[in-house]
Amino acid sequence: MNKLIAGLSFIFFSSFATATIINFDTDANGVAIAANTPITNQYQSLGVTFAGFEDGVLADIAAAPDPDGVTAPSSPNVLTNCANANLGCPGNRADIVEILFASSASNISLMLDTLGSSSVTFNLFDMNDLLIETQSITSGLFSAYVPVSFAATGVKRIEGLQPADGWAWAMDDLSFDAADVPEPSSLALMSLIVLCLGFARKRAS
Repeated sequence: MNKLIAGLSFIFFSSFATATIINFDTDANGVAIAANTPITNQYQSLGVTFAGFEDGVLADIAAAPDPDGVTAPSSPNVLTNCANANLGCPGNRADIVEILFASSASNISLMLDTLGSSSVTFNLFDMNDLLIETQSITSGLFSAYVPVSFAATGVKRIEGLQPADGWAWAMDDLSFDAADVPEPSSLALMSLIVLCLGFARKRAS
């Protein structure tokens, strides 16, 4: 009986973990994203939004082909910290690319092109906005994208930091598992199942 309850609990709660991959080529509805489209809330229904900040002020970050012409893991677009990657990223480039999850995320990974030999730093924060992981990665000059994986769980927010003011970088294939919050009706159903199983066990003993 204990095994049955544990098994049902595992099935119930595992159903609230959703694996998501974002390639910046199509939005959450499968509609193609045109080059140099600012990325903000196109994936809100999938549990994640994006923002760029330059000197503390909101700045466009765009889905576009790789600024250095490197083949992207998923073509045609990557997410850049540039407003216009097709023109070589003129003007300001966002100091910070923020990835904000609607609920806690885990198993987070992405593909990274640092567009040079300097490192892009990623800071991960939990639900209380406490720093829980930091990684600094470089892909090298004119090299292929490198995979980046994060060990932290319960992630609410990620900041991707450029290595120097005006430095461009790009990412692709953001993947994560989001823990959805069960609806009250679902919690009530699970409670009812556990109570019934407990009653059946009591009668059997």
